[in-house]
Amino acid sequence: MMSITIQDIAELAKVSKGTVSRVLNGGPGVGVETRKRILKLIDELDYQPNASAQGLAAKRSNNIGVIIPHTGGYSMSTTYWPTLLTAITEKAADQDYNVLLSTARSKEDVDSAYRSILKGKRVDGLIVGAEQFGEKQWADLLLKDFPFVMVGKSMSLPHYYVDVDNVGGARRMTEHLIDLGHQKITMLAGPEDLLSVRSRVRGFKEAMSKAHLDPERVTYTTYQTEDAEKTTLQILQKDPPTALFIAAGDLVLGALEAARKRKTTIPDQLALVSFDDHPFYPYLSPSITAVKQPIHDLGQAAVDMLFMLMNKNTPEKKQILPVEIVVRGSSKVARWGTR
Repeated sequence: MMSITIQDIAELAKVSKGTVSRVLNGGPGVGVETRKRILKLIDELDYQPNASAQGLAAKRSNNIGVIIPHTGGYSMSTTYWPTLLTAITEKAADQDYNVLLSTARSKEDVDSAYRSILKGKRVDGLIVGAEQFGEKQWADLLLKDFPFVMVGKSMSLPHYYVDVDNVGGARRMTEHLIDLGHQKITMLAGPEDLLSVRSRVRGFKEAMSKAHLDPERVTYTTYQTEDAEKTTLQILQKDPPTALFIAAGDLVLGALEAARKRKTTIPDQLALVSFDDHPFYPYLSPSITAVKQPIHDLGQAAVDMLFMLMNKNTPEKKQILPVEIVVRGSSKVARWGTR
């Protein structure tokens, strides 16, 4: 006769495995009637818990930690990270896990955020933004054999990570502009030291080179709106392109303000596209063509990978998710004589 498992009990009781586990371990958060129903099934089916599994479960906190950057003021990050965190929280809840969140304003703050969230072994695993993570914390986790997953790839810290196809997305968006007849295409990119920025620049240059166009039309700036505006003004004054590829959503508002000040109409005089989509893009005039990242899927993939590590399984070292090109009103066929 096959032995009864927690999964069997969960299916019959129409609850999650985690709920059954909490009942078995006397944990909180289960309604009276649900608890009675589960206990009745356990008794009727003569369920016998696995001793070694119980021992392992007893050592777990049923929490995972998440360290993300602090996002003060407006930026695309104010939608990216909350969307990611929502996905992580939902996916963790499916396994009856809670999320402990810590934020860091800079890499200097990461150490205190790291120590805070790992204090007293309050979490069983960790998800962290790769660009917010330091070598010190990375080495410490490896020495402890502690499960952790990065969102985004780090240039210097090899480990398990999930990311979107930055290279492919930038290449495809550049090809979209080229297909519209644009030849003078400039990329406005974020800080050059970030790997995500370098990856998007790489995709842009690949597409430009393939089309025998100038691949060096790349200008870097910070993620501050004022700097994006200033840099865009310089681009439009010095050597105006017919198409501007903004490599991060944080830069869009500054670029739009620069175009307004220069009285450059979009898309008639300047096609403008963005890597990163945003809920308000469809409602602008014109609406913004964008590379849409699967942020929700990215968060869920990070949790799936982390749980594999927590359960002593070996996932693929990386998972790269595809992006989508969303064509809207801000990209237009280049006019003859302005290509």
